[in-house]
Amino acid sequence: MSKAFHLVILGADNPVGRAVTDQAQKSEISLHAIHSTDWDLSNAPAILEKLKERGPTFLINCIRPSLSGIAAEQASVISQACSALNIGLIQLSSNNVFAGQEGESFTEDDEPFPETEAGKLTLAAETAILSSCPRSLIVRIGWLFSSQGQDDVSKLLELAQQETHLQLSDSKTLCPTSACDIAAVLLAMANQLRYAELWGIYHYCSAEQTTLFKFAEVVVAEARQHEDLQVAEISSDAIHQMNAIFSESSPKIATKKVLFTFGIKPKPWRQALSRILKTRYSK
Repeated sequence: MSKAFHLVILGADNPVGRAVTDQAQKSEISLHAIHSTDWDLSNAPAILEKLKERGPTFLINCIRPSLSGIAAEQASVISQACSALNIGLIQLSSNNVFAGQEGESFTEDDEPFPETEAGKLTLAAETAILSSCPRSLIVRIGWLFSSQGQDDVSKLLELAQQETHLQLSDSKTLCPTSACDIAAVLLAMANQLRYAELWGIYHYCSAEQTTLFKFAEVVVAEARQHEDLQVAEISSDAIHQMNAIFSESSPKIATKKVLFTFGIKPKPWRQALSRILKTRYSK
């Protein structure tokens, strides 16, 4: 890629941000990696000045709208600064703008109707971005895993190391999607946006649906190749209190738009999980 292609990666300390930074560096893309707490995202003049100094082609914001992430006010500050400086904004978002209903698969054209507080915050941030930055792209993702921090893979491994019996739900579907696969999608989108105005809302998730129970079986089987685990049995139990430790089952999202527009095919989550666990145990 040309040297003129320059990124600011915001949230470079979270799983997706780290993966975007690592992959961009390996591809020799010019970048500035900014941690989540490095900038005061409520300070509009400061954000404008910081972006002006760095002059990115795109700002990839990996801090998702949430109770602990960016709010609508901060999203508005970021998007207005990008608009003023003609910087393309790529914003990571969530499928929690929809209410999960088994059997449905939501498209980008479906009207959001969040039922949770987190979903309402996400929709408010998306609205702020779309209303103030014409050159913005929002990528909604689903059930994220990375084996970094306290994500669901790390929680499953901790349970498997401590408990003899895991009792997890097999009743609701989810699409586990790895941070490294999402990072590859964000960078591929950024590269194509250099040549075509493909702004808007897109969905991305893995190619294979599963349940928490079945996902746990795969995680434990992969981990057993690297360490001895305490767990002896994994059984299906939708009402056991152990389920409360993990992220809720998330609404299913369709990925045809990102395929038809960017040529990006959803990847199987099992391969990414195997790579992530190998990396985890090699450290």
